[in-house]
Amino acid sequence: MIHLLAVLLSAGAFTALALSMKRHQRDFAGRALTERESRLARTGGWSLVGLVLAIDIAVFGFGYALVAWAGQLTMGAWLNVAWLCWKTGASRKN
Repeated sequence: MIHLLAVLLSAGAFTALALSMKRHQRDFAGRALTERESRLARTGGWSLVGLVLAIDIAVFGFGYALVAWAGQLTMGAWLNVAWLCWKTGASRKN
Protein backbone atom coordinates (compact mmCIF):
# COMPACT_ATOMS: atom_id res chain seq x y z
CA MET A 1 0.00 0.00 0.00
CA ILE A 2 2.90 2.34 0.70
CA HIS A 3 4.07 1.82 -2.89
CA LEU A 4 0.74 3.04 -4.24
CA LEU A 5 0.89 6.12 -2.03
CA ALA A 6 4.45 6.82 -3.15
CA VAL A 7 3.55 6.43 -6.84
CA LEU A 8 0.60 8.79 -6.44
CA LEU A 9 2.78 11.33 -4.63
CA SER A 10 5.41 10.94 -7.36
CA ALA A 11 2.78 11.56 -10.02
CA GLY A 12 1.74 14.67 -8.13
CA ALA A 13 5.36 15.77 -7.95
CA PHE A 14 5.85 15.42 -11.68
CA THR A 15 2.54 17.15 -12.36
CA ALA A 16 3.71 20.10 -10.26
CA LEU A 17 7.09 20.11 -11.99
CA ALA A 18 5.37 20.04 -15.39
CA LEU A 19 3.17 22.94 -14.28
CA SER A 20 6.30 24.95 -13.59
CA MET A 21 7.25 24.65 -17.28
CA LYS A 22 5.59 27.09 -19.69
CA ARG A 23 5.13 24.49 -22.43
CA HIS A 24 3.01 22.21 -20.21
CA GLN A 25 0.96 24.81 -18.34
CA ARG A 26 -1.87 24.91 -20.87
CA ASP A 27 -2.03 21.10 -20.92
CA PHE A 28 -2.27 20.76 -17.15
CA ALA A 29 -3.86 24.03 -15.98
CA GLY A 30 -5.59 25.22 -19.12
CA ARG A 31 -3.86 28.59 -18.89
CA ALA A 32 -0.46 30.18 -18.50
CA LEU A 33 0.59 30.50 -14.87
CA THR A 34 2.13 33.57 -13.33
CA GLU A 35 5.80 33.51 -12.40
CA ARG A 36 4.87 33.17 -8.73
CA GLU A 37 2.58 30.20 -9.44
CA SER A 38 5.30 28.56 -11.53
CA ARG A 39 7.82 28.99 -8.74
CA LEU A 40 5.37 27.55 -6.19
CA ALA A 41 4.70 24.56 -8.46
CA ARG A 42 8.45 23.93 -8.87
CA THR A 43 9.02 24.16 -5.12
CA GLY A 44 6.06 21.91 -4.40
CA GLY A 45 7.16 19.36 -6.98
CA TRP A 46 10.68 19.05 -5.61
CA SER A 47 9.28 18.96 -2.05
CA LEU A 48 7.07 16.00 -3.01
CA VAL A 49 10.06 14.20 -4.56
CA GLY A 50 11.91 14.65 -1.27
CA LEU A 51 8.86 13.58 0.74
CA VAL A 52 8.59 10.33 -1.22
CA LEU A 53 12.26 9.61 -0.50
CA ALA A 54 11.79 10.39 3.19
CA ILE A 55 8.75 8.09 3.40
CA ASP A 56 10.64 5.29 1.65
CA ILE A 57 13.64 5.63 3.96
CA ALA A 58 11.39 5.60 7.02
CA VAL A 59 9.49 2.51 5.85
CA PHE A 60 12.13 0.42 4.06
CA GLY A 61 15.51 1.57 5.33
CA PHE A 62 18.09 3.37 3.23
CA GLY A 63 19.27 0.57 0.93
CA TYR A 64 15.92 -0.65 -0.35
CA ALA A 65 14.43 2.85 -0.20
CA LEU A 66 16.64 4.13 -3.02
CA VAL A 67 15.59 1.27 -5.30
CA ALA A 68 11.91 1.69 -4.43
CA TRP A 69 12.16 5.47 -4.81
CA ALA A 70 13.66 5.17 -8.30
CA GLY A 71 10.88 2.82 -9.37
CA GLN A 72 8.15 4.95 -7.84
CA LEU A 73 9.47 8.10 -9.49
CA THR A 74 9.60 6.26 -12.81
CA MET A 75 5.98 5.18 -12.47
CA GLY A 76 4.89 8.68 -11.45
CA ALA A 77 6.68 10.20 -14.43
CA TRP A 78 5.20 7.56 -16.75
CA LEU A 79 1.68 8.41 -15.55
CA ASN A 80 2.26 12.06 -16.42
CA VAL A 81 3.73 11.27 -19.83
CA ALA A 82 0.84 8.92 -20.62
CA TRP A 83 -1.69 11.55 -19.57
CA LEU A 84 0.03 14.25 -21.63
CA CYS A 85 0.14 11.98 -24.69
CA TRP A 86 -3.54 11.16 -24.27
CA LYS A 87 -4.49 14.80 -23.66
CA THR A 88 -2.54 16.26 -26.58
CA GLY A 89 -3.60 13.43 -28.90
CA ALA A 90 -7.26 13.92 -28.01
CA SER A 91 -7.05 17.68 -28.51
CA ARG A 92 -5.45 17.29 -31.95
CA LYS A 93 -8.33 15.08 -33.13
CA ASN A 94 -10.95 17.71 -32.21
